[in-house]
Amino acid sequence: MPRLAIRLATPDDATAVTAVFHAAIHGKAARSYDAEQLAAWCAGRTEAQFRRELELGMNPFLVAEAVDPGGPPAPPADGAMSSVPAPSPAVVGFGALRGDEVAYLYAAPQAPPGTGHALLRALERHAVEQGWPELRLTASLNALDFYKDHGYRELRRDIRTMSVDGGFVRLVAIEARKRLVEKAARKRSVVDDAQPAQGTEEAALAE
Repeated sequence: MPRLAIRLATPDDATAVTAVFHAAIHGKAARSYDAEQLAAWCAGRTEAQFRRELELGMNPFLVAEAVDPGGPPAPPADGAMSSVPAPSPAVVGFGALRGDEVAYLYAAPQAPPGTGHALLRALERHAVEQGWPELRLTASLNALDFYKDHGYRELRRDIRTMSVDGGFVRLVAIEARKRLVEKAARKRSVVDDAQPAQGTEEAALAE
């Protein structure tokens, strides 16, 4: 099974990110939205637009790659170089933050199990490092159970109206939030309780 690696995206990932975006929507959301709604969702999300976002820089914009654990093929017995190219990583998912919002989180249908989980956890770690106490997002109907399983609480449902080909298409979207700092605070408390008491000055300097 391919190994999953997560890294910061670059503008050169625009083509792969666009492909994952469209594949994820048409491959996973079809059970919750009709063809017209899926087309409206994808409309306007072009490679050029993703490239502009990658060039401007989101904080952060991550991609998940499926890496072949076998590595490059062994050279022939006579010592000559093999003409078979080494396997290259394939982008199978991406995620990004925009302030305290999960702006993107998509995994291709062929992505290894756990790709969405790994990306979301990485985004949450970045959010905590940046000082955000919580994250918010807008979930699709097909992704709601995934986010609930990861601790996100549904706040409300809205109807999003999109203009497509001179008409209008409506989609149901769910706003959700998750507190991040309380969990981190509890972990620190457990560690602190296990440590011997310190003097006031030493504790202040340790902060």
